[in-house]
Amino acid sequence: MTTSPHAHAPAAAPGSPRCPECGDPARPVGPTEWPLAGFAARPAASHADGTPLCPVVGPHGCQPADPVGVPARLTLWQAVRQTWLAHPDWALADHLAWLNGEGYDTDTADGDPAAVVGRWLAEHRRTTGLSLPASDPRVYVVAGGDMVAVLDDPAAAGTQHAVMQAAGLEVVAYTLAASQWEILRPLVRAVNPALVITDVRHTALDDPA
Repeated sequence: MTTSPHAHAPAAAPGSPRCPECGDPARPVGPTEWPLAGFAARPAASHADGTPLCPVVGPHGCQPADPVGVPARLTLWQAVRQTWLAHPDWALADHLAWLNGEGYDTDTADGDPAAVVGRWLAEHRRTTGLSLPASDPRVYVVAGGDMVAVLDDPAAAGTQHAVMQAAGLEVVAYTLAASQWEILRPLVRAVNPALVITDVRHTALDDPA
């Protein structure tokens, strides 16, 4: 990703379109000036200042990038719950290290961060009562941009991960028990209603409902 040349460009709001190269907001309007008029179609999007989105290599050479969406950022509480569902074996220190690594300001918690996150984890364990049987099937959740794919085949999940990365998306992947995903799905949907969740598990495809 290149550094933004648009010094006064506003920050992209969560869920809004942005240029995948510089990260600045993208508007659904063509560039104010298009030097290739008559040779190439005017792009459908541009930077907030009216310039074309940053150039990328496409099938016909160098061309303006297509805008991508920005996933809404989880709150501190939601992030702790999501990582607990994805990594139920993590200790408190693991959660705190992950939050700091992802840029969360744990000092915004109401009290000592370790005590607050520890209390949240204890509450998650108590209220969910998650005791997974060995037979609970695993699912592979691959997320990038505004898309989430749910698969039951690790090889297919790896392919999906590679495809999203090739598209220039920042991809995250989790291995969950099926019951964990059923708990997590409503939270993911509530945080970002615009997400496109595609469930391609064989069990889901075979289910007439």
